[in-house]
Amino acid sequence: MSLRDELLKAGLVPSDKAKNLESETRKREHETKKNKALSAEEAARQAEARRKAEVEAARKREQDRQLNLKREAEKHRREQAARARQLIDGHRLNDPAAELPYNFQDGRFIRSVRVTPAQRKALAMGRIGIVRGDRSQYDFPLVPRETTVKLGEFAPERVLLLYDESSGDEAEDDWGDW
Repeated sequence: MSLRDELLKAGLVPSDKAKNLESETRKREHETKKNKALSAEEAARQAEARRKAEVEAARKREQDRQLNLKREAEKHRREQAARARQLIDGHRLNDPAAELPYNFQDGRFIRSVRVTPAQRKALAMGRIGIVRGDRSQYDFPLVPRETTVKLGEFAPERVLLLYDESSGDEAEDDWGDW
């Protein structure tokens, strides 16, 4: 016999109060079980949210790293362009009074630059070269061989023409027979 039954038999507790007490006890047990299930579900949801947050943070870090790499590459490219511009402008040999056209190949195009007779000979002997300037689309500075070689080391796309260096003696001998 249970304690409830004994209290009912002794008349210490009315039967409706005992039923209410038993009902409340069952409800509490049910709520406790339900809360345990809910707390397990809540813990699973929190774990999933933490996992998603970690994945998102890792994705964000990778995205930031890629963006930083792009920024560094762009910064390096700008520095190289500035260095090339400074090198070309500091060693430009173009003469505004030059009248002789000198034709050369720029990719699939034939371009022309005005030179003096001495510059034409220096171009043929490889003492000066033609590079791509950035003042306009048709800016082709003449620069000394050393500058052209140096420019070719870090900006080879700017070097348009540089012949192998030779002395002028054999060139004059070859043309003397004509």
